[in-house]
Amino acid sequence: MSLVCPQCGSDKIRSGTLHAHDGVRRLLLHKPLRCRKCHHRFWVLNPFKPLLLLVAVGALVGVTAWLALDRHATMPAAQATANVPHARAEQGDAEAQLQLGMRFAEGDGVIQNDKEAAKWLALAAKQGLAEAEYQYGLALLQGRGVVQDYKAAFSWIEKPAQRGYARAQYSLGELYRYGTGTSPDKARAYLWFNLAAAQGVDAAAKARDSLVWQLKPEQIAAMQEEARLMSLSMSAPTATPTPAPATP
Repeated sequence: MSLVCPQCGSDKIRSGTLHAHDGVRRLLLHKPLRCRKCHHRFWVLNPFKPLLLLVAVGALVGVTAWLALDRHATMPAAQATANVPHARAEQGDAEAQLQLGMRFAEGDGVIQNDKEAAKWLALAAKQGLAEAEYQYGLALLQGRGVVQDYKAAFSWIEKPAQRGYARAQYSLGELYRYGTGTSPDKARAYLWFNLAAAQGVDAAAKARDSLVWQLKPEQIAAMQEEARLMSLSMSAPTATPTPAPATP
């Protein structure tokens, strides 16, 4: 079909260029042309553009539906997985209680809730789980989900530190260093930093070295010896008690 200019009737027509102000309808459905004689710019319907638009819309709807169905299919499995530690935690499993507490603390698969986190961490800590004792101590130290209590925080962090838990040893050194929950004691801080540094905690090594100039040589020597003895004690296997002989 021959195209003519609607203004001058000339059939000398060439393709025009698109402009941002042409409007969405024209951009999607029409083709711009320009008359070579009078330079009039006009539009004609492009039969291919509506077809391409329909194909694009159909593809978008299909992808959206597929993603929605896929998400719907995986949600029950994800929810079941998320409920596993909850069920075990309710039954008194310390590891599950710790895992659930950390999930609530970080908002991992559940709505972030500091009170719930502290509740489950406390339950696990009371069963003697070192990481739980440490994390509950941090919650008390920072007042996350519980009333802030420096003395209680010190007590809970001290428990795993005395059993060789490196992160707790470093934190305990910080508590002694600044007198948080206890009296300031740079020598004891040096001791705990030294123990944590021996387990590869770089921050503890730096903190320990920063205290050297604040202590007397005899204090450093005493703390190094105490750290050596504590390290041996922590690494020693626990003796199994010998059962008493049966009474005849």
